[in-house]
Amino acid sequence: MKLVLKYIFISGLLTTMVSCAKEESEAIFIDPDLQPYFDRFAAEGAERGVTVDFIASRIEGYIESVDESNVLGQCERNSIDPDRLIMDKAFWQIASDMDKEFLVFHELGHCFLDRGHLDSHDGNGNCTSIMHSGTSGCNNLYSASTRETYLDELFEN
Repeated sequence: MKLVLKYIFISGLLTTMVSCAKEESEAIFIDPDLQPYFDRFAAEGAERGVTVDFIASRIEGYIESVDESNVLGQCERNSIDPDRLIMDKAFWQIASDMDKEFLVFHELGHCFLDRGHLDSHDGNGNCTSIMHSGTSGCNNLYSASTRETYLDELFEN
């Protein structure tokens, strides 16, 4: 009987250790200040039939200083470690909620949706995609009134 109890105890201990190791290896980091925007992105994707899973996609989110001039955010791809979405700390401290959302959604367009830049514009010179490069010269009109149109385009391509 003691041998059976010992076996059950050791089996349970090993199962717990393996489960914890698996959970730890699947964990990703998303800065708490970015989490609401990651959550919004997932919700907007779900509304449009896109399942967003940052753990399975291995995408993390950080707010750090970005050394490149005129770069407010970036998606760093990595074949071994999780991809890193990085928002420039100086920008983040002064940006409006809408500007933060635009930038996070744009960078998740790269990291999660695997979209490149799309510098198309309408007849008035307005950007037709949230994925514009910012150097194309089109007018970025992302706002509460244009948000749905931009997000439909983001998730449908």
